[in-house]
This record gives sequence, C-alpha cells and structure tokens, in this order.
Amino acid sequence: MNIVFCDIDGTFQELGGEVPRINFEAISALQNQGDHFVFITGRGYDQLAELMAQLENECDVIFSNGGGFKLVGAPINYNHDLSIEECERVLTILEERQIFYHIHTNEGIILKSVEQFTDNIIALRKKLEPLGAQGQQIMDFKVRFFQEECQHVTDPLAYLKEHPEVKVMKIEMMEASDDEHERLRELLSSNTAYVFSSFIQCLEVVNPKSSKGYAINEFMSKFPNAVSYGIGDGENDLAMLEVVDIPVAVGNAKEIVKAQCQKIIGECIDGGVGQFIFDEIIRS
Repeated sequence: MNIVFCDIDGTFQELGGEVPRINFEAISALQNQGDHFVFITGRGYDQLAELMAQLENECDVIFSNGGGFKLVGAPINYNHDLSIEECERVLTILEERQIFYHIHTNEGIILKSVEQFTDNIIALRKKLEPLGAQGQQIMDFKVRFFQEECQHVTDPLAYLKEHPEVKVMKIEMMEASDDEHERLRELLSSNTAYVFSSFIQCLEVVNPKSSKGYAINEFMSKFPNAVSYGIGDGENDLAMLEVVDIPVAVGNAKEIVKAQCQKIIGECIDGGVGQFIFDEIIRS
C-alpha cells in the first residue's frame, strides 16, 4: 500500500487559486487502486469545506499542522491544542510588540478588528512588492479573508478565558520585518510551544506535538508495511519530510525543503502533485 501525505497551500493549491484538475484526478486514481491520499495542512478543518466539496470521494485529513485529524467516516478529533496558559504567554508578547496575529480555533479564526493592524498591513504590502502582482494578490486575499470570514473580538485572550470550550489549535502572526521574525522565534519558543515559519512572512505557534512529523508517525502506526510519500513546499513541511519514506518537493518549494527531498516535481500551479502521482505511483 502507498500513502501520500500532501500539503495544501503552495503544494496542492496556489493561495486563493483554482486547484489543477489533475490533482483531483490523481486522488481518485489512488483511492481506486486501494492506496491512501491524506491532506496534511496548516489550515483549520473549517477552512477546508470548499476544497473537500470538490473531491469525488472523501479522504483523510490532518489539519492545523497535526493539531487534529479527520478520518473518513469518523468525527473530527482535536488532540494537540495550546493551553490557555501558553496562549496568555504568547499573546502578551505579541500585544507588547504590536504584532498582527490571529488565532485558529476549533470554531474558526478569531482576531481583533483588521483596522487595528493598518500599519502592519501597509508594511507587509511593501515587503511583498518585489513579488509584483502575486504579492498584491496575496495581501488582498488575506485582508479580505480576515475582514469577511473571521470572528472579530475586542480582546482575544479575554474571549478565550470566557469560552474554555474553545480549543486553540495555533496562533499565527504576519510580520514584515525579518529581524523581528527571528526575535519572535526566540521570545515565543518554549518547552510547551513550537514556533516555525509557514506561508510568506508568517510565523506560527503550536503545541510541540502539533507537527506534521508527529501526526504522520501516529497515522503510519496503523499501516506499518505501507510506503509513505510526503509532498510539500514550506518550512512547516520539514517535519513531514523527515519521517516519510519518500520526501518530495514541488518545484516552487523553498530551497531548504528541496535540499531534504529525494524528488523535485512540477510546480504547484502546474499540477505537479497530480502529475507525480500518475507518473510514479499509479499502476498502469
């Protein structure tokens, strides 16, 4: 049996873009020959509805970088969230340093009013100017998403304390300054928090067990004789690529990711994932 673990943003789908049709066709072909395709993503499960609706058949999902999972025919499982004590420590630092952050929970994303982060967004747009139209598209998509599809609260920490039933899967921040990124890594890292970069100019804080590598090891314990593939593009995929049998990078992946992979395939926008599956895994 083959099991393909695949990142979404930047790997299976360009941010805000259409998924290449070959990627969906490859999932169906894998499932039809008895293999597994598993989405493994930094997105929360609630952010996957549109994508999952496009699948011919449901597939397993590991979400929030391993913070939870949803197996076919089973309920959603949130197993590696952040404690309220860790949230308070992290949010206090972010507030003091005036960082643009948002919080992924099992009930969606919460953040302050986007207007409170105007200066941060202006700085991010300037940082992404070298990317041209792509940089503008990324920021337009992000800002629209934060404005229209997230829950706005006056005080995120107070909200979490008032709603102990809410599980925090990760705290994500966007910051224009590379120097500030490195400083935040130092300040936010702890024995009970893992910090890593994900999408462009983003940092994430998660439970140390909320990693793609840890989640894959848990998943593979049920299939000890299967061959595992991992396909990714960013730093948050490195933990996945360390534990799979065959690590794979899309052509647009960061160099640090490519250096850890056995295979470099086509780019995300060209359907590199689907083409690789058809070329290397589907039995003719």
